[in-house]
Amino acid sequence: MNNECFTDDIVAEYVDLANGYTQELSMALVSAMQTAFLAYIGIWVIVHGYRMILLKATVSDLGKESIYVFISALLLFGSGPGLVNVIFIAALKMMGAAAATALLVANKDVQGAPAPSTESLGAGMTELVCVAEEGVVSVFQMAFSIAKTVGWTNWLPVLFAIVLIVPYFLVLIVYFSQVVVSIFRITMLATLSPFMMLGFGFGWGREIATKGIRTVISSFMVLFGSTLALGIMLYGVTRLGLDDMPLDQAADFARINNAKFVLAVALGWLGTAFMTEATSIANSITGSQLTNQAAAIITAGTAATGAALFKYGRQGLSMIPNIGMNSQTGELKFNGQSIGDHVQALLQKATKQPPKP
Repeated sequence: MNNECFTDDIVAEYVDLANGYTQELSMALVSAMQTAFLAYIGIWVIVHGYRMILLKATVSDLGKESIYVFISALLLFGSGPGLVNVIFIAALKMMGAAAATALLVANKDVQGAPAPSTESLGAGMTELVCVAEEGVVSVFQMAFSIAKTVGWTNWLPVLFAIVLIVPYFLVLIVYFSQVVVSIFRITMLATLSPFMMLGFGFGWGREIATKGIRTVISSFMVLFGSTLALGIMLYGVTRLGLDDMPLDQAADFARINNAKFVLAVALGWLGTAFMTEATSIANSITGSQLTNQAAAIITAGTAATGAALFKYGRQGLSMIPNIGMNSQTGELKFNGQSIGDHVQALLQKATKQPPKP
């Protein structure tokens, strides 16, 4: 894993917070569900007793229903909160490890792709966002190389660099959104698992437990499908040579009539589109009704924040006392001195080293 990865710390912290919250909430819910289960047992015995008196149920029917009640009681009273935590950890690791393997194969040589770690709780999820970030950053570096070829009479490389950066920046945000939404879905299902344990013992709630398991599978398929979409995109980036293209070839690559450049831009937009399609495919297979609304809100919010920061950043800096910006070069200055020179002077002062002549 890249030690300079930025998004993995966010995901790891979010997983730890979700795990702690799930454990504490499940302890309170399981206790309440145990009380409710005992109350439902009394009602269940009375109802089945009347059904047998009215000859609408037999001893065989009572025996079959008792098996479900026994399993429900075993789940609630035997394991309790520990089982909720096991469900959360197992689902999270399964989703993260499987998806990370697919992404690693797409981003590196198959023979050299290391297996994702499962030592920590969120290892698979952090591996996902790190490999995604590493692949997208390689495209950013290629775009910067294209921008460096700009000349006084040719500003098109800057435009081509922006055209290449925008779709891959959105892909990174969308995929990060899909990962954190998947974590929340598993957190939600693990938290609701005491209700499913209770409902499994009775006919009216058995379908709830079935739908819960189906939703877990659907959440896994959504994340895996989004990872496949990103993996195909990164596989194309690697095969096009964007991750290690020499600087002297950047100018020839960034041309509107170059099929490889057009394909590189198209792969970025296709990756975003296919990630949303993964949810529809998962719903079609499992019969669930998951949506992309949460991921869309996260993506829109992040993009809007970045746009606002870019638009008002210079204006905000100009309002800070003693800080200005050279309108021609865009260089930040503090008290008329370059920020870099000012920091170097402070370091020399702190280490008591004489300034260089």
